Amino acid sequence: MKKIIAVFLVILLVVCVAGCDNNSSKTNSGAITKRETPLKYGINAHVFELRPVMDPSSTLDNIADMSGVFGFEYYRLSTPLDSMFEVEEGDTPVFKEGQRKLIHQVIEKMSKSGIKKFVAVSDAPIYPYGYSVTTSGVVPDPAVEKDMYIRWIKLYAKAWAMIVEEFPEITHVESMNEPELPGANIFTKQGHQWGVDDGYVYSITEKAHMIADLQYYIYKEVKAINPKVIVTTPGFSTHGEGHDILDYIYESIESGAHPYGEDFAETDPDKYFDSINFHKYLNDTTLEEYFEHCDSFYKACERHNDAGKPAIITECGFTDNGNEAREVMNGENMVPLLEMYNEKMPYLEAVMFYMLNDYSGYSVSDSEDNFGFFSSFGDPEKPCCPKPATLEFYKYIHKTDDVSPLYKYCPELMPK
Repeated sequence: MKKIIAVFLVILLVVCVAGCDNNSSKTNSGAITKRETPLKYGINAHVFELRPVMDPSSTLDNIADMSGVFGFEYYRLSTPLDSMFEVEEGDTPVFKEGQRKLIHQVIEKMSKSGIKKFVAVSDAPIYPYGYSVTTSGVVPDPAVEKDMYIRWIKLYAKAWAMIVEEFPEITHVESMNEPELPGANIFTKQGHQWGVDDGYVYSITEKAHMIADLQYYIYKEVKAINPKVIVTTPGFSTHGEGHDILDYIYESIESGAHPYGEDFAETDPDKYFDSINFHKYLNDTTLEEYFEHCDSFYKACERHNDAGKPAIITECGFTDNGNEAREVMNGENMVPLLEMYNEKMPYLEAVMFYMLNDYSGYSVSDSEDNFGFFSSFGDPEKPCCPKPATLEFYKYIHKTDDVSPLYKYCPELMPK
């Protein structure tokens, strides 16, 4: 009976969407809690050896070197499950030896550069043995593929447990990247084709129930290997209807429908995640709008009797679109942004900026190519040259006006 309830609650809870929207508009007007521990800073940086389609100058040596020069303590480590594992009969995940060795090399080199915390994240799933999907990112439908759905969840959780066991330096597990993002190619139904608006999508409430299941099993498996590892929620985009995803997940847990596949209900959110994980870029919003967006998203914890849950932002920052005037504006916003994190968001453990460097020899778009703190290592005119925001950030966290270390790769461009 519990399995039947779990499947159909996805549909039944749609009727509560209006009520959830009302909850999402609530904010806490009380006094801001004082920060108890210093905010930590981290970086996203695509290492070419891990993603050989990216900027070829973003080698492990280069990334580790400049991460160390800047002084980042957290690193968001890319561990896509499909590149990490083969799946054999019996739904047995087996490490791909080349990738396993490479992750060890990345961790070793980044640790020597000063990285203390590794936040492992997957943006690509694996699937049970013999299960074919129409595109990567498909998730078996619990309403019509019940057995495959639970096989997929248990395989996914087992893979994460193996990663934590193999790489004990990993301190945080981020189960997936932006699964609730509207219009994305991830977390879709069987039948979806990449980049096609074909209707093979789950509703936001369906996603919430499925994410709750996934979090429960990942949490259980990871903690059995290392209880000290922090299991976060997925890194939520907070875009559009995704701004309410945390409310929906709490409601899913409170419903008593989870975990799917078990004969009991677990309604304690502490059995699903240790920390809230979300993304927010400054870009075209004011600082006040930015704060209100982040704060109202996070405070789903308070709306669901889970106040005090720590949080981490695994993607933040801003693009300059390759525009020098925008670079200057980003520089002017950097210190106020950092002060806001420190003074108005005491629940934050760390913020991780996207990205270390711009792209060269590889392009996505003017926006995506120019999120870097530095120009590309491969830029022929100004290799790995710091931008105005980078200079302000460095001076703020190191309490110094000496920014000469940041010009290591372009000393001739350092202002006299």
